[in-house]
Amino acid sequence: MSKSNLLRLTRITVNGLFGIYDHSINLNLNDRTTLLHGPNGVGKTVILQMINAMLQNRLEFFMTIPLARFVLHFNNGSSLSMRVKTGGRRKSYILGLTSATKRHSISIDWNTRAGYIADQIEYLRPDETSPNMWVDIRDREILSHTEVIDRFGPMIRPRGKHFKPFDAPWYDSFLNSAHSHLIEAQRLFQIDPNPRRKHRYGWRTRGPSMISTVVEYGKDFRTRLATTMADYGRQSQTLDQSFPRRLIAATEELAVEDLQKKMDDLDKRTKEFKDIGILDETPSHPLEEIRLDPNNKTQIRVMTLYVSDTEIKLRALDDLASRTEVFLNNVNKKYRHKKIRLDRENGFVARNDDETKLPLESLSSGEQQELVLNYDLLFRVPSNTIVLIDEPELSLHVAWQKQFLSDLLTIVELSNFDALVATHSPFIVGDRDDLMVGIGDKS
Repeated sequence: MSKSNLLRLTRITVNGLFGIYDHSINLNLNDRTTLLHGPNGVGKTVILQMINAMLQNRLEFFMTIPLARFVLHFNNGSSLSMRVKTGGRRKSYILGLTSATKRHSISIDWNTRAGYIADQIEYLRPDETSPNMWVDIRDREILSHTEVIDRFGPMIRPRGKHFKPFDAPWYDSFLNSAHSHLIEAQRLFQIDPNPRRKHRYGWRTRGPSMISTVVEYGKDFRTRLATTMADYGRQSQTLDQSFPRRLIAATEELAVEDLQKKMDDLDKRTKEFKDIGILDETPSHPLEEIRLDPNNKTQIRVMTLYVSDTEIKLRALDDLASRTEVFLNNVNKKYRHKKIRLDRENGFVARNDDETKLPLESLSSGEQQELVLNYDLLFRVPSNTIVLIDEPELSLHVAWQKQFLSDLLTIVELSNFDALVATHSPFIVGDRDDLMVGIGDKS
């Protein structure tokens, strides 16, 4: 399914959360932004995590949550649900999908998955005195199936279909039609995706370590910028090589007024790209300096083709440029005595007022939060995704919190996604009570 046809989440239903709470959350589809507000402990963060777990096939998360039922409702009338039944010593987890014409459900046997993992860990043994429990023979610790999966699951690579605790092609197919992106409260550090490092005697794999998100995002932008400029270069080369042949055959002649307007627009766009840092500052003569002669048909024909080619070339930069402009504006209008600049070698860098380069890690936690949030939303979220943002107010000054929603709505319009934001801050909500959904005790 194309990204433009992805399903939109319209409502979330939760029953028996923590054995206490029932929530029904209707999303604001017109503004595509919903603010989830409520006191500590009512499940705001957990709701975001459950949505992401459901749409990312990370269903083990539900084993850790006291819950009766969780349902996601979509704009085509379908719903995806997880029901938890208790009886005897075991819980039963039932995944379900309901559409206008079909209904699917399957029971998930987590013990099968835990057993598969334990069989491949040499120091785990079934506990002979307790069913569905395992013993770590190194220290005699007793582990449940949840603990086995959480602790040792990432160490084991799947082998064949038996690794899955269930076989539901309808669920796999549905996940192609609805996507989620979770921005967690802890977002300034992430697990190193490349733990292997080259040492004197070859490559070695380190244990899990944390790395700075702002540094990783700088590298990510460097790759995006390089890819975009490569596309721009290929397009330019193709057009330039064929320009003489196409010029000889050209017959189109724009009216002088229309041609002059296009030339002025191209000058403006080129200057914007240079100001942002996407195009290099090179000596050039603006098109506006060219004086068009209405009686010179050859000149009009040449410039008509030249303008058309330049429009095509710059089109390859439009998306990156528009997102970069919003990113730099949102971040730099909040920073004091420093700015974020584009940099071909590092992606982007921080500089003082005197243009001295600063390590990105030296930015304050609030400055890093601002950079990470904006970059994530602008560059890492596909269109028509449900974006889940947990506590955007963390480490942000009140003045910055007040600007968050306005910035978010601008990004939502540009990137075309739906946002569900869990927040405690009245400054995030501001005067947009119409976007707020409150959850908490019925009393």
